[in-house]
Amino acid sequence: MVAALTGAGIAVGLAGLAVGWLWQRRIQAGFAARRAGIFAACREVFSKSELAHPGSDYPLLRGDYEGVRVLLQPLLDHVGYRKVPSLWLVVTLDRQLTLKGSVDLLFRPANIEFFSTIDQLPERIHLGPEWPQHHMARVSPSGWEPPLGAMRAALGEAGVSSDLKEVVVSPRGVRLVVRLCGVERSHYMVLRSMLPEVEQIPAEWLRYWLDVATALSEAVSQDIGEAA
Repeated sequence: MVAALTGAGIAVGLAGLAVGWLWQRRIQAGFAARRAGIFAACREVFSKSELAHPGSDYPLLRGDYEGVRVLLQPLLDHVGYRKVPSLWLVVTLDRQLTLKGSVDLLFRPANIEFFSTIDQLPERIHLGPEWPQHHMARVSPSGWEPPLGAMRAALGEAGVSSDLKEVVVSPRGVRLVVRLCGVERSHYMVLRSMLPEVEQIPAEWLRYWLDVATALSEAVSQDIGEAA
C-alpha cells in the first residue's frame, strides 16, 4: 500500500514537472516570436534592408541609410546582477575613414560591458570637462591623438545622454552602443525571462541615433581633411 502511494506520488510529481516544462517551453517560444519582430516598425528608415538570423536572441539587420551601409545588432545584457537587465542596440556604420588609429569611449563603466572591446586598445587617455565625468577612453596605437573636439561637437546632446554607452571611431567607421530599454520586471523576477519593455524599435528613435552616428563620421572626415 505504501509502495503504491509512493509510486503514485512520484508519478504525479513527474507529471507536474512535465506540465511545467511544457508551459515554460511555450512561454519561451512566444517570447522568441516577439523578439523576432524587433525591426518591424523601423525598417522604413532604410532605402533597402535585410535580416540575418545568427541563432542568438535577436536577428541582425543590415541596411542602407543615406548611402552608408549600417548594421544593427540588439544585445540582451545577461552579465552581472541587476534587478532589471537592459536591451542594448549596437549601431555600426560601415564607412571608411582615413584615420591613423582607433578611439573607444565607454561611459559609466561597470566592468561588465560584455559588448565592449575597449580593453584591447593599449593606451588610456583622459577626456576634457565637456565630456561626461564617468568614462573610460582608450586609443590605438599608443600616442595617437583622436579628433575629440570634432567628435564632441558632432555628438551634441547625445554626448551626455544616459542612453549612450559607448562610442567607437576607427578606420572602418563608427560604432555606437545605445540602451533601448529594460526588460519587463514581473517576467524577469518570477520567470527570469528577459522580455523587453519595448518589443519593436521605434523608427524615429532609430533615425535619431543613425543621424548621430552619421554626423559623427562626417565630422571626423571633415576634421581629417582640414588637418591634411
